[in-house]
Amino acid sequence: MVRDYDETAAIVSERVVVCITAQHNSERLIDEAAALADRLDAELHILHVNKGESIFNTADKPALLDMLFEYGSEKGGMVHMLCCDDVAKAIGDFIEEYNITKIVLGEPPLKSLRDKGMESEFDRIFDMIKKKNIELIMVNRPEKVNV
Repeated sequence: MVRDYDETAAIVSERVVVCITAQHNSERLIDEAAALADRLDAELHILHVNKGESIFNTADKPALLDMLFEYGSEKGGMVHMLCCDDVAKAIGDFIEEYNITKIVLGEPPLKSLRDKGMESEFDRIFDMIKKKNIELIMVNRPEKVNV
């Protein structure tokens, strides 16, 4: 029997999405989201939204995303990649389409966001999450260790 996504919505009550960037640091976000999904017996979705129309804006980005997607798949996640100029809207549309109940995000580096003029993008994402009544799990940035 073939079921569409809406029919399976009644079977799984919790759906977790983790938003990642093309950085090795995203593995810890995937780990946090996978542990949460395991505790809740929830679906796990791994989402990368690339601003623009292509992931080929740096030489190592495609290989790094491939590695992260493979890592996430091994953790039991369904991986998704979107290219869009409006990252907040893409995340919001994804949340609606997949009936997401919890979102895992890494703590943004506020100083570098302000320097790049991106602070408002994160504010839009946080506002969208609040409006959609999605539980936000913020993963703190690792402390720098002085050696």
